Formats: sequence, structure tokens, C-alpha cells
Amino acid sequence: MKNLLFVVFTLFLVINISAQKKADVTFEVGAVCGMCETRIEQAYDVKGIVIADYDLESHKLHVVYKTKHFPDILDVHRLAVNVGHDTDLIKASEEVYAKLHGCCKYRDESETHKCSGDHE
Repeated sequence: MKNLLFVVFTLFLVINISAQKKADVTFEVGAVCGMCETRIEQAYDVKGIVIADYDLESHKLHVVYKTKHFPDILDVHRLAVNVGHDTDLIKASEEVYAKLHGCCKYRDESETHKCSGDHE
């Protein structure tokens, strides 16, 4: 009886763990400075995000997330958009983009310049 109970419990654990599927994606996110990089990575510090790493040189964000929390890939993109950064699928609203610090304005190259430090 103990062996049967152990087998049933083990089977339950295996099924439950395998049901927590993860997705691994990389996509483009607009940004120009270290302050942008920090803001983007902090936006992904939420439940359901396993890893979020932004590469400022390539403008690529690598995200590993739990599909249970983010069933639609657009939900993952919205995390960056909500803090003012366009992705290759969604553009941030003008209102949110306007709130970015001046050195973080990545849409018009004539507006951008190197940040001398953190301004947030």
C-alpha cells in the first residue's frame, strides 16, 4: 500500500511539474542607454518571468517565461511597452514614451545622446 501511495504521489508531482511549461524568446526592444536597459529589465521582474536579459548593443531582449502566466506572446511584449520601449511587435503609446528621460528617446536619433549617469 505504501508503494502504491508513493507511486501515485510521484506521478502527481511529475504531471504537475511538466504542466508548468516555459517559453524562451528573443525579440527587439528600442533603447539607447544603460538607464533604458535597467528600466527594461526591471519591467520583467514580475511573477512568471524566469529570466530577462537585455543586450543594449544588439537591442535584443532574451526572456524565459512561464506560459501559464503569459499565455499570449503579446503579454510579454507589453511589459516593455508599458515602460515606454517599443518592441518589434508593439509600439509604446506617445504618452508613456513622452515620460522617458531625454537621453532615453530612441525613436528620433537627433533627440538621443549618451546619458552621463542615472537620471531616474
